[in-house]
Amino acid sequence: MKKIYFIIAVMMAALPVVSCSDLTEMNNNPVRSTEMDPDLLIRDIQFAMNFGRNRTNRYIIYPGSWCNHWTGQWSVVEYGGKGQMVPSYTHSLWDNYYKDVVWDLVALENLTKDSPEFVNHNAIAKVLRVEAFSKMTDTYGDIPYFEGGQGYFQGVLNPKYDKQEDIYNDFFKILDEAIGQFDENAATPDGDLFFGGDVIRWRRLAASLKLRMAMRLIKVAPDKAKQYATEAYESGLMESNEDTAYVVYDSDSDTNDGNGNPWSNEFSNGYKDNYGPTQYRLTTEFFKALIVQGPDEIIGSKVYRTITKEDPRLLLYARCYGNGRYYDAPDITVAVRDYNKTNPNTQSPADLTTTVDSYLNIGGYMTVPAQDFDYGGGIQREYGVDKKRSLSNPTLTTTQCPALATLLPGGVTSVTGYHQRLQPSKFIMEPTAPWIHMSFAESEFLLAETTLRGWGIDSKSAAERFSSGFKAAVKQWSIYDVPSAEFPKDADIDAYLDLLLPDIQTGGDTAMEMLTRQLWILYAFNVHEAWTLIRRTNGMPSEYTRFYNRYPDVNMSHGLMPRRIMYPQEEQTRNGANWQEARERLGVDEYGDYDSWLKRVWWDVE
Repeated sequence: MKKIYFIIAVMMAALPVVSCSDLTEMNNNPVRSTEMDPDLLIRDIQFAMNFGRNRTNRYIIYPGSWCNHWTGQWSVVEYGGKGQMVPSYTHSLWDNYYKDVVWDLVALENLTKDSPEFVNHNAIAKVLRVEAFSKMTDTYGDIPYFEGGQGYFQGVLNPKYDKQEDIYNDFFKILDEAIGQFDENAATPDGDLFFGGDVIRWRRLAASLKLRMAMRLIKVAPDKAKQYATEAYESGLMESNEDTAYVVYDSDSDTNDGNGNPWSNEFSNGYKDNYGPTQYRLTTEFFKALIVQGPDEIIGSKVYRTITKEDPRLLLYARCYGNGRYYDAPDITVAVRDYNKTNPNTQSPADLTTTVDSYLNIGGYMTVPAQDFDYGGGIQREYGVDKKRSLSNPTLTTTQCPALATLLPGGVTSVTGYHQRLQPSKFIMEPTAPWIHMSFAESEFLLAETTLRGWGIDSKSAAERFSSGFKAAVKQWSIYDVPSAEFPKDADIDAYLDLLLPDIQTGGDTAMEMLTRQLWILYAFNVHEAWTLIRRTNGMPSEYTRFYNRYPDVNMSHGLMPRRIMYPQEEQTRNGANWQEARERLGVDEYGDYDSWLKRVWWDVE
């Protein structure tokens, strides 16, 4: 795939000048120029959807902490994992998108509509509108859509909240318009961060995005879901990893500035830490999804788990790093893993459900259960035990593990238990790490899902599409800075795939669990899509996406995974009448609460 790098100096010219997050002030900005370059607006929207540390923690807290990929960072567990409402986090997506994305999107639409010169720019605006607003409506439910951001162009300072069903109807309408509108003979945008102005790939993205939207409807309108998925397939979906839409972000000029670089990738920037390796850790659930487990080994009175084969991506997602800042912390993964593998008495008992106070260790890898601290805390009453969790493995010294001596910097002779646990790899911590908006792998997996559901729209089998999707999901790591020597080999990819395919070929729930497992893995950085997957499939992949309620004394979601996020409090005073109407339309939850995060969005029917 082609890397397209972003130049900050150019982008700054298109950034919106706003100081307040409410719609009234954002829509009536007296200092903002209306003479904007559509090329810059497209780049700004592509860039602004997913960058910056301020967004990182908020998105990983809500809804990332409910998706169970990463844990350990304090606020992720304290707020998201415990199910505690924090307004500054719950309204983060609303504030960021209406301010940084919708403003430019509406300007782009108005500047390019009915203009032969900008026919492709306008089609791109429609695709970006669906991607941006789908994230918002799937998070909050009914939102300002048709009038949202139209303060300058339409004079609407208090936009009404549109029903999500109406919003989705418009999604399919404008995606169809965009698919038919792209013109290879017309002007294309300069500096397009996705495809460099290639309208053929834009058309494929529009069709693939339509397929993604169609699969949202499988519970509320299955016939329409099948219809729209069929139309998307017939329009021409992504054909290879070259069609994957992603943005590569700017690099730090000074690697010592901690998390001060505001322009880097949303997730990589958040993983970067001022005082040492990141607090984030790979969850036990995510780890178990990235291996094929082998037979148990009995040693004394304890049961230990083994690994038959690792997913080729395991060490691309996560590794162990020794003491030090992220950029110079040594990679100690192999040394720690091999020591624990050959010294089984240092391992924790195998399963959280059988021994509550322990942390999973399979084949020498140490992990952390989802929605939990990796340094203790949390009452485990769910399992009938009233005790706090605690680390169970001690500091590992170079005397015990001589292999560490050649890896750790001079004078360092040990690593704590905290550093022995899998944390995000440096590949995804790099500021330049890409952010994928939609991938060919996702399109292939979704096509496989249509076949498993018996829709008969694809000429290939579910196993064929699944195989293609899995291989693409591994190969798309080529856009990260992975050395060729460490990149998965075709033989390893095929060997691991051979262990997964029997579940797909079995069909039924077994196949759907395997398919959603791979989608869930694919969405490890796109947490809103992961949360949507869990909701639209009623909890699949069920082995990995459970909400545990490990902190019942402070939980504010009645022990359940939230189904939506509450509206910003400022809306009550700044757009009160429309906010009240949407609130009343949403109704109360079973506990009598309005604007509840237990209420379901339109497509998430029981």
